[in-house]
Amino acid sequence: MKLNFKEKDRKKEAEREEDIIRALPTFINQLLLLLSSGMVLQEALVTIAVRYGREKTEKVGYFRLSVYELYLGCEKNGQDFLQAFCDFSRSTRVRELTRLARILMDGRRRGSDLWDKLAEEGESLWAERRRRAGEKIRLAESKMSFPLALMMIALIIITAAPAMLQMYI
Repeated sequence: MKLNFKEKDRKKEAEREEDIIRALPTFINQLLLLLSSGMVLQEALVTIAVRYGREKTEKVGYFRLSVYELYLGCEKNGQDFLQAFCDFSRSTRVRELTRLARILMDGRRRGSDLWDKLAEEGESLWAERRRRAGEKIRLAESKMSFPLALMMIALIIITAAPAMLQMYI
């Protein structure tokens, strides 16, 4: 069965969204750690982006690769990295990422208590990640129940068949 182009695009978009949602809690934790160590927001974002670029693994992930490419583009064009990050968040249409970008911009503009807001957002994203993992586990359990039932039936037939044959003989 061949998937048409729209279905492939939807599947790719869903994978990208899933990768972003999976990577965001770690991103926020890294940001909180760097902010706690005394870095300024812009410097912390750049440090994380540079670190993402140094990772040599084959499957880096869409979010990490996008953040690094954003950083490279900003360095090349002289753009503000935080503004580019906010534009990226709007283009992805991922609610969680847009919320994070809004918190970062508010922290920069108003000087509000950024650390507390980021910590709260990180906790809610970790809770969402745990909830999604629980859903996947339940889905896997339900998918595995049918083959398990078939194996049980086969086992019952194999063990009961000799007894039934002896009754008829």
